[in-house]
Amino acid sequence: MTATTVERISPAVDGNGEVDWPALLTQALTLPGRLGTTYCRFYQYSLQNQILLWSQGVTEPCAPFSVWKGLGRIPVKGGGRYVLHPRPFRKTDEETGEEKVVVCRFRLKRSTFPYSNTVGPEVEWPELPEWDWARALSALDIEQVPFQLIDGNTQGYSFDRKVAVSPVAAYPMKTGFHELAHLVLGHTTTAVAEGETLCRGVREFQAEAVTYLLAHETGLTQWAPEESRAYIQGWLGDEEVTDRHIRAVFTTVDKILTAGRSAAGREDVDDTAHVAPARAS
Repeated sequence: MTATTVERISPAVDGNGEVDWPALLTQALTLPGRLGTTYCRFYQYSLQNQILLWSQGVTEPCAPFSVWKGLGRIPVKGGGRYVLHPRPFRKTDEETGEEKVVVCRFRLKRSTFPYSNTVGPEVEWPELPEWDWARALSALDIEQVPFQLIDGNTQGYSFDRKVAVSPVAAYPMKTGFHELAHLVLGHTTTAVAEGETLCRGVREFQAEAVTYLLAHETGLTQWAPEESRAYIQGWLGDEEVTDRHIRAVFTTVDKILTAGRSAAGREDVDDTAHVAPARAS
């Protein structure tokens, strides 16, 4: 990974008790990360099966009985949908005695269940003491729309001025932060910022870096910091981040924090405290 321009400050809280954003960002880039099960809890259906599910009117996460049961939800009887299952035919090689697949056919089985055809506890969005999701959306002129993807491993997405969070997101508020970040950073309207084309790695780094800082600032407890660090480091790879990229991160955190705070809460916060240009490490 290319060295960044983030000042290496420790600890993550400064002498005034304020969250030290440059120090936190340095932690996200350097401390070990570990991806858990967030992005691999669901089976990834083939494009052919996704088209088949769409033809049956399905536009939400789908999974077989065993997966839903493991997540604490029980499929409704008769609520299954058809997907293709491979049915290989084998033949024994006369010379080697080994069995080989000579042809693979497919058969339809009603074996997967859409989220709405399952029963169980709904995902709960955590309440934060000084920041409100609905208030932030209103202030930023962003609309939350229903999630319409079959892939249950996708936690959320954003487009135009709209954000969608999966009904089975492992950490809904954390995902909401990430998608809000994409919108405020301008990633959904253009990949060019101030004359610079941003690659996917830098965009994902920025959005998750914003998320990492917001989670600490708002006191969010329902998230996995180690997964966030792994996400940041994995997407950034060998891409180089500049002062401009990092200033955009800090500015975006500030905008989202301000949008979600009450009028009284905004008065208590110096909105420019964290937006100073990052210094070279």
